[in-house]
Amino acid sequence: MNGTPNPVICIATSALILSMGKFRNKFTGLFRCLTRRSSRRSSVNSSRSRTPEPLSRPQSSVPQSVSSSQGPPPADTPKGSVSIIPPKSIQGAMSTTDTDTARASVEPELAIEHVLCAQCQNSVTKSLILQSQKPSRGTEDFSQYISRAALEASAFGSTSTGTSAVACHLCSLILGKVQQHDNQQSVAETVPIHVALKVSRSGGVTLAIQSLEDARPRWLGELSVLSHADLEGSNASSDGNRGGKFSFPSQSSRTYQNAQLAKSLASEASFPLAREWLKQCLQKHPNCTEAARLATGRPTRLIDVGNDTGIDPRVVHMEYRNKSSELEYLTLSHCWGGATILRLLTDNIDSLAAGIPMSTLPKTFQDAIIITRNLGYRYIWIDSLCIIQDSLSDWRGCSASMGEIYGGSVCTIAALTARNSHDGGCFFDHARHPLFFRPCQITAGYWVEGNTNIATDLRTGLLPMPLHTRAWVVQERILAPRTLYYGSNGLAWECVECSATEAVPAGELSRFSPKTLFFGQWQLNNPNQYYDDWTGIQAAYTLCLLTKFEDRLVAISGVIKRLETLTGWKNSWGMWHERLLLDLLWFVESPSTRPKTKEYLAPTWSWLGVEGRIMTVLNTQEAASQWMAEIIDVGTQEDGQGYLKLRAMSRRVTVTTEGALNPGIERHAPKWEEVDWDRDEMDDVGNEICCILIVRIPDYLAHGGPAFDIGLVVSRKHAIGENWVRIGVFRQLREGNSLFPDDIVNAIDINIV
Repeated sequence: MNGTPNPVICIATSALILSMGKFRNKFTGLFRCLTRRSSRRSSVNSSRSRTPEPLSRPQSSVPQSVSSSQGPPPADTPKGSVSIIPPKSIQGAMSTTDTDTARASVEPELAIEHVLCAQCQNSVTKSLILQSQKPSRGTEDFSQYISRAALEASAFGSTSTGTSAVACHLCSLILGKVQQHDNQQSVAETVPIHVALKVSRSGGVTLAIQSLEDARPRWLGELSVLSHADLEGSNASSDGNRGGKFSFPSQSSRTYQNAQLAKSLASEASFPLAREWLKQCLQKHPNCTEAARLATGRPTRLIDVGNDTGIDPRVVHMEYRNKSSELEYLTLSHCWGGATILRLLTDNIDSLAAGIPMSTLPKTFQDAIIITRNLGYRYIWIDSLCIIQDSLSDWRGCSASMGEIYGGSVCTIAALTARNSHDGGCFFDHARHPLFFRPCQITAGYWVEGNTNIATDLRTGLLPMPLHTRAWVVQERILAPRTLYYGSNGLAWECVECSATEAVPAGELSRFSPKTLFFGQWQLNNPNQYYDDWTGIQAAYTLCLLTKFEDRLVAISGVIKRLETLTGWKNSWGMWHERLLLDLLWFVESPSTRPKTKEYLAPTWSWLGVEGRIMTVLNTQEAASQWMAEIIDVGTQEDGQGYLKLRAMSRRVTVTTEGALNPGIERHAPKWEEVDWDRDEMDDVGNEICCILIVRIPDYLAHGGPAFDIGLVVSRKHAIGENWVRIGVFRQLREGNSLFPDDIVNAIDINIV
């Protein structure tokens, strides 16, 4: 069984590949559902905007050459500090005083590119490889830092005396590579860092970075050294328009250039890019407009952020005069993380409606309000402030429509890196370093490529961002037509039509975007594809975390309702009636538990009640097999619990001490007749156990080969009367003795609860 990488699954981004001993499953095109294209275009209401036009800021010129000989650092350089030396094109006829004045005049919100520290400049000057037009294969020492802390000091422009200097661009790129390696194994502050310059057999030049812990080198990564012509073709090029969904005319190029160099996402240099993405999407992306139009629910309450920073935000109750009433609002996607935060309660509604002092809000909420104002909008929906947290009826009503609230918003602000509402917020002060991802010119002919392997969700490794480990966020990300991500590394955009980052501001179609995949196949009207995409969403969702397990259904109900609208199917307890035999054949990745909940959650034949990652045995292509069971009825008993009546063949089995299923009842049958199975949970399964045959796949391994039987394993344990409970799924390759005959004989009705 194999699978494809799941874009929403925040934890495991690698492909699901299971051995032949397991079930086969092809998660093809995860999250691809249907979207109908519309010609309707909406535009930004310019009269609503209260934010300034994109800034035009002075920048230092990009050097065309770098001085090959630099003198020693100034005499007043503190001992142990690294002196920053501007490239030759910046120095020109500057005296030391002129240089200091130039540095002071550079916009403080923007990082300065292509500036090297004395150590890096000296290494460049001495390098034989960099001075050669056609370097020969080989390796030479480039530079060494006495510790990671020394590298960080140079990269961030700090000195031993605590004074600040201009950051070294090349040191920043090296540190960026070290930080990417931290995702696998962190490098201590005291460990020396060594950098070598290498020329490969093919002539490629790289900076190889190693740590020297206990005098043993450990590879941390490498940076490509490119000619200007080679750099032009990379996504680090300064073009910003190549084949993308967003366009940046040359006269407004600073919109993204300033954003790329902004030292903080809270600075005025960063906001114009976010505004431009949103404006162009609203004006030019019909699929995003159509995706938003599918949403039918509207929020009961919103946060009015006011017209300027001098006004306190407040909770407002929304009254809609008619069904067509529309109100533009944003939404916030964030991690609660168990933090104590201000919440809307029955006894503080009036006070929060009068005004909420910004100082009482957690940092993530404060940042989201600032972003809302800067994007030119007045209202934002934040769950903890717009749902009465101590009112069960209000929570049930609002949470059931939460997917529609995100779907109907103009844009969702996502606090990607914050683990809770107080941890860093959206802006993550002092964490961002824009030079990590910008190419650096080190000589007239050579550039060092930026750390461009940064995903749309701003990951720099395989580990997910904190926000994408939260189960509620799965539907928030899928159904919101537009999402603006704020992470510690930078700013990113995701909408139905494309994804973009500061490094690729023009955007590109992403095959890992759940929005694109969920809506992108709508016009094809392919029900089988709907179902296969649902199984991908199911696997992604069940891998994420829930604070309260009883939210297992409601936290994904928005996606279920949207699929019901698109397909006309009916869903009960997370199971699709129109694909119920196929849907029954789920399994949990590792035997888990059925957590106790205050209220009834789901029958045992539904995946909802089992903790852990859920995957399916078959996809719809394999389901064109021989069905060996029939659904007689599915519904709800008088006690409110779900039931399923099947007509199928069954076979009594026992569980061996090794955990296999043995068809011998009075005494064990031979070992070669035992059957493998996947248990739902590790609990005791009871004494009365049956296998129920659901499907037979002919020619499983090859044409003319043996068939493969798959079905449910049920037990009498915990069941009442003649009912059974599900405890797992079995599979058996039909070689030699098999549990079931070739044809359906002696089928019986079986009730599973």
